[in-house]
Amino acid sequence: MEIKVAEARNAALYIDNTTIEGRIAEIDNNGGKIYFELAVGSPFSTAEMGKRAELFFEQGNNRYFIAGKIFFQPPSRVIITPETDAEIDKRAEKRNETPSLPATISYVHGVFHKKHMVKATVMNLCLKGARVETSEALATDMAYEIEIFFPFHHASLEFRASFAVKNCSHYRNIFIHGISFTDIGPESGAHLKKYLFGEKKKF
Repeated sequence: MEIKVAEARNAALYIDNTTIEGRIAEIDNNGGKIYFELAVGSPFSTAEMGKRAELFFEQGNNRYFIAGKIFFQPPSRVIITPETDAEIDKRAEKRNETPSLPATISYVHGVFHKKHMVKATVMNLCLKGARVETSEALATDMAYEIEIFFPFHHASLEFRASFAVKNCSHYRNIFIHGISFTDIGPESGAHLKKYLFGEKKKF
């Protein structure tokens, strides 16, 4: 879809676990770059340069997101080099953006039921599912398991769940999957809630 600067609203960058507000200031269609103007007092620092981030914005009646690398342009702009096309955010439940959370996906493959492991990055997460990036495509008719270690204070919370792939898109050598959890054990469920909402949340 075409991003129209004059119509893009409520723009924000998600870097690691930080949300940075601002606005889309300019689109360089020839160079494939997006210029994001930081809001006054934004927590962005030069240490973020070269990281991957997600840009969320609203246009028309939809909310969109684009993933890409970011670079700082003094005094108050961030240059985003997109690695994905703009996609509609169809999530029914609000997710926590976690663009640097590593995970391991496993599945049984072949006649001899050999276990295959795939490295992944969790981009966002909620109680029902997540969006993950991998270097290979995952099939929609396979049974998978994901393992994540959530950083929580000075501890690491182990999370395991079976999941189904709901959708898949790709850009160059990056595959982006929407996944839905199908089976979560009690301990993993408690760790997920603790990571998402903190230990004071009552359920």
